[in-house]
Amino acid sequence: MRAIIYTRVSADQAGNQRSVTEQEKECRAVCERNGWKVAQVLTDNDIGASRHSRKDRPAYNTLDAVLNPGDVLVTWEASRAQRDLRAYVDLRDLCAKRGVLWSYSGRTYDLTEGGDRFGTGLDALLAEREAEQIRERVLRAMKANKEAGRPHGRTPYGYKAERNDAGDLQSWVIRQDQADVIRGVVDRVLSGESMRSVCRDLDSRGVPTPGGRQEKPGGEEDRRGLWNSSTLRRLILNPTLAGKRVHAGKVVGDGTWAPIISEGTHYRLVALLTDESRLTHRGTRPASLLSGIALCGVCGARLASKRSRRESYYSCPVRHCVARTVRLVDPYVESVLIQWLEGVDVLTFAVEDDPDAQNAVQELAELRARLDEFADAAADGQMSPDALGKVEAKLNKKIAAVEERLSKRPVAAAVTDVAGPDAEKHWAGLEIERKRQVVHELMDVRIDPATSGPGVKPEAIRIVWRFAAKR
Repeated sequence: MRAIIYTRVSADQAGNQRSVTEQEKECRAVCERNGWKVAQVLTDNDIGASRHSRKDRPAYNTLDAVLNPGDVLVTWEASRAQRDLRAYVDLRDLCAKRGVLWSYSGRTYDLTEGGDRFGTGLDALLAEREAEQIRERVLRAMKANKEAGRPHGRTPYGYKAERNDAGDLQSWVIRQDQADVIRGVVDRVLSGESMRSVCRDLDSRGVPTPGGRQEKPGGEEDRRGLWNSSTLRRLILNPTLAGKRVHAGKVVGDGTWAPIISEGTHYRLVALLTDESRLTHRGTRPASLLSGIALCGVCGARLASKRSRRESYYSCPVRHCVARTVRLVDPYVESVLIQWLEGVDVLTFAVEDDPDAQNAVQELAELRARLDEFADAAADGQMSPDALGKVEAKLNKKIAAVEERLSKRPVAAAVTDVAGPDAEKHWAGLEIERKRQVVHELMDVRIDPATSGPGVKPEAIRIVWRFAAKR
């Protein structure tokens, strides 16, 4: 008699299930004892068989084509074939129709016989119930971990798993070498350096990717295994790095592990890298401030930067309505922007259309006023220095929390490290990509055709502040 062996194993972290190799060995022993000739071995490894399994079983799906009349299907136990009653019925009917026997757990069943159909049906029900119980235990554990903020799932880059003697995950602890990479990347990205530039530097220094691959001397390594912008972006945007517990793609609370970056830094990254309106520049590094950002004052097209023999200029690529010299336009726009940055209160501007921000600004003003009152009371001798110190500590903590809330707003994150009395100095030190980002997030710039006379006329460059940005 011809035998078809089918083996399958699901993902089993605890190692309680038999591997497909062990299953095959035992099935072959059964065939040898019964004098069956093994014609084929079908294997589905790391694939579930319950109704909740999302993976297809390619080997199992070939049974309809492989099983011939008079064959015997050999599995280690009933659950290897399925943990779903509907799948059992399909297999039972297939075997009964073709006269195929089914052997598992030391017994051989004839699916045309009522008693065997009843017995295998009970085993199928038990297998399905066991699958449901396993799923319920897993879901309960996941819920408990989520509510307690405990780690769950794959260990993220920057951490290593800490397990108990039974191998159960207890926590994530910071892996210092990878954490240093993350902090360095975050600082460079927030300072305006492009993701591509950071990736090139990581590769040149031989820093392994999250998958562990790195460039070998002489460039031998496959470029697909090196750092790329999408991988790096996904890595540094992971809320886990800020000590946040994530479930189903959403932050559900604080985690029990130590953060690598602060929560405020995380939200600055989110504001910088996920704003859909943020202009991105692909290809070579941009040489001018406003190319692809400024709009034609006549037709509304985005202006392109071009170069003649003598100098660069902005030009309307659609109707050629505008042509203005870069060396005259850029300094004017920069001067307007720097003047605004020098006088803006980063934490309190642009709140007219944001009720939450308005409430936070009001709360911040009240806390600062209370702090001033206590300081005046101490100066008049109505409060001891020790008492003032305790009050200051409490109020400053509250003030910092409100400022942190306000700083999470995208527009605040865009300028928080540039604005202030030293804005001109900060601006001069920015990379061109970072300057372009600040301009794009704060201003709509429209350039009209040139009028008579030398230089740039302010009225020909129309600037509209975004986010109701007013000093």
